[in-house]
Formats: sequence, structure tokens, C-alpha cells
Amino acid sequence: MLVALSGGADSVALLRLLTEAGVEVSAAHFEHGIRGEASVADMEFCRDLCARLRVPFLCERADVPAARLPGEGLEAAARRLRYAFLRRAKEAAGASCIATAHHAGDQAETVLMHLLRGAGPTGAAGMREREGDLWRPLLRVKKQDLVSYLRERGQAWREDATNAIADTPRNALRLDILPRLEAIYPGAALALCRFAESQAVENDLLEEEAARWARCRVELPGGAFWPLSPPPAPALLRRFFRVQLGAGAAWERVRALTALCEAPRGRARLPDGRDVEKTERGLYICRPPSHDLSVPLSLAGDTLLSDLGRIIAAPCAPVPIRDDPFAQALARAALSGAEVRFRRAGDWMRPLGMRGRKLLSDVFTDRGVDRPLRDHVPLVARGSEVLWAVGVGISDTCALRPGDEAVKLTFAPRMAFYQYFFGGTKE
Repeated sequence: MLVALSGGADSVALLRLLTEAGVEVSAAHFEHGIRGEASVADMEFCRDLCARLRVPFLCERADVPAARLPGEGLEAAARRLRYAFLRRAKEAAGASCIATAHHAGDQAETVLMHLLRGAGPTGAAGMREREGDLWRPLLRVKKQDLVSYLRERGQAWREDATNAIADTPRNALRLDILPRLEAIYPGAALALCRFAESQAVENDLLEEEAARWARCRVELPGGAFWPLSPPPAPALLRRFFRVQLGAGAAWERVRALTALCEAPRGRARLPDGRDVEKTERGLYICRPPSHDLSVPLSLAGDTLLSDLGRIIAAPCAPVPIRDDPFAQALARAALSGAEVRFRRAGDWMRPLGMRGRKLLSDVFTDRGVDRPLRDHVPLVARGSEVLWAVGVGISDTCALRPGDEAVKLTFAPRMAFYQYFFGGTKE
């Protein structure tokens, strides 16, 4: 173990407890340069303590005030630099983890701070005993018990005078609020610790279920689709959207996206540029399409559509194909000069049996093709007229008539979503 040793009562007690238990430990101290001579005295105390206990000692000094990033507070900078040092020290010491001396009072303060900021179960869980390479074995131990333990052994420790000033939210909770709570509800700090542990257990279960649901998706170019039948519980959707939004996800945004999934239809955009769309079929999260492919249709072989698939052309009997949404027998003459591409503004079709034309967007609406799918439907087109929208329908222009020479066009997709969405469509 590598013990994060500040010199205060908590970390000194942790170091003594582990050494008395026979654990192989090293200690690491970060001298942050904030409190002048007092900080240096803390460092010297820790060095002397480790020498008496025969514990390997690692130390690093820094000028935290000078190392602050733009807009970064002093405490945040100290924490960032301290943990970066601790991880370097862990590697240097060959330790398996970093043991920190956070105790029950620290946990109670953390939980209260999170609740007062409006946190949900994740924040209410507070600090975890195990979190990555961090180990916090004292989270259920009261500060008073650690102090008593040190006094029984005649072990000195260092006091940080800044901890006695209620000039930060945490210090105010520690010095003013928690003592009042303990007077009203004896054992309040330990009760908050039990509450945090219960929240952690339940939150872990919900996170696991949310991750399992998130994996039940259909991959799309630039995104994915999630069925919402049956709809997942709002608690799972909220966790899902927190992941999608990333660090700093605003509660209002998570709530709005969750409500979107309960509406029949709706759209939104994520900060990273992805579009969110809820349809009757389910939930789409995709980036705007980037393909602008246009290649001449080969009537004697394959026409590649990038990594989405290919269209295979071959002579066939002049008999319509009605049982395969990915194949059509079309009039060869009508396909002369056609290209394979994706939709463009102004595209239109002549649906079978119809004399006039109809916008492709209206055809898609009539056939129930969700908006996020429309940009990925392969089209055989000539100019703005769409002769075949794969899985959707053909134009009357290229329908077979007596005496026509026929060509069979078959779309061979490389992505499973084509079969998922269009596999059951009948012409």
C-alpha cells in the first residue's frame, strides 16, 4: 500500500494502523507550498515519522498557487497536483493502491455537499471505499476514534490551522452544521455514511441495468438506434443520457431528454453535434450524415456504395420480384444513365400506378421510414427521379411491361440495420 500522508491525525492513524497490522506500506507526502513554513514543518514531521516507523518515504514539493490553471480554484489545483504526484509515487513504490484517510466525518460532509447541490443517487453515494486505485478503509470510522487511538499510543500529529476557519463550504459543514446535526440527531454522521452505502449499492445496480439496456442497440452510420418497446424505466434513461452528455451533464438537459423518450415524437441536439430523435419505433442518436456518394450504376456487375454495401446487377426473366425487399426486376431501358447515390433535395418518384410525381420525402413518410434512416437508403436515380429506393419502392418509370428486357438489381448490405429496418418490407 501507498499511504497518502499529510501529517494530520487521520493519515497518521492510518499509517500506524497499517504498520501495526503488518501491511507492507510506503508513504507519500505532497508539500503544496500554500501555508509557508507550516507546510514545510508538515513535510519534516512526515519524514521523521516514517524514519521512526521504517516506512519508505516519498515526497514532492510544488508551488500550487503558481501552478493554477485559468479559472481553477486553489483547492482544486492542490487536489489535481496532489493526486498526480500520488499516482507517480505509487508506481515508484510498486504499490498496488493508494490508501487515503477519509473517515466518517469526511463522508458525511461529502454526502451533504452533494445533496445540497441537488445530486441524485450517484452523488448521494458519496465516496466509495474502493474507487480505481484508491482505497479508503476508514470511511466508517469516526474522527474521535482515530484521535483516541493516537493518544493511547502517545503519537503526535500535525494540525492544519486553515481547517479551523469556516471559509469554505466543507469547513462550514464540519465546524458548524454537522455539530448541530449531531446535537439534534446523535449519530447523524454515521447515519449519513449508512445512507451513502445504501445509495451506492442501489446506484450500482441501476448503472449496471442502464449499461445492459444501452448495449441493446442497432448500429447506424454515425450513430445507433435503441428500441423503446417495452420502454425502460426513467431511472435507466437518465443514466443513459448522462453518459451520452458526458462530464458536467446538466440536470435539466438529462430530464428533458428523458421526457423526450416518453413523447410520441420529438427531436433535440446534443452539445457534441449529434441529433437525438424519438419516433414511434424508438430512439435514434446519430451524427449528421457525411456520405455524398454518387457512382454510375453498372448493369453488368457490382456497384459499390462505400462501406454500406453493393448493388449487384444481372439479367433476369421479366417477372416482378415481390418477396425480397433488397431485390427488384426492372426495365433495363429505363435504367440507362442511372446512378447510385443517397437522397438529395428535390428528389421525387412516380409510385407504381401513379401518373404524377411525388416527393421522395413524402414517399418515405407514407412508407413509415423514420427521418434518421432516410439519408442511408440507397437510391438508384436518374437526375432527380428516383427509380428505386431500396427497401421502400420503385418508380412506375422502370416497372416491367410486356416485351421489356429485365435486369435484376440486388442490394447486398454490409450493416445489419438494413435487415433490421427494411428486411420485412414488401413492395
